[in-house]
Amino acid sequence: MITSKIVDLLERKGPQSLENIHKALKKEIGELSRNELNRALMRMEIHGLVRVYRIPRGKHRVELA
Repeated sequence: MITSKIVDLLERKGPQSLENIHKALKKEIGELSRNELNRALMRMEIHGLVRVYRIPRGKHRVELA
């Protein structure tokens, strides 16, 4: 469920910061911890669905692979 929502969001809006993804998913799903989001993104990255890049100031950028 989270995986499909993340893919949907990235298809509609393009590459997003981790913070923007978290805010958007909390609006759609409701309760979502940062840990749950990180786990979902890790699984998606392992399966080759997304790429996660570290950008300055400790932020992360997520895009479809």
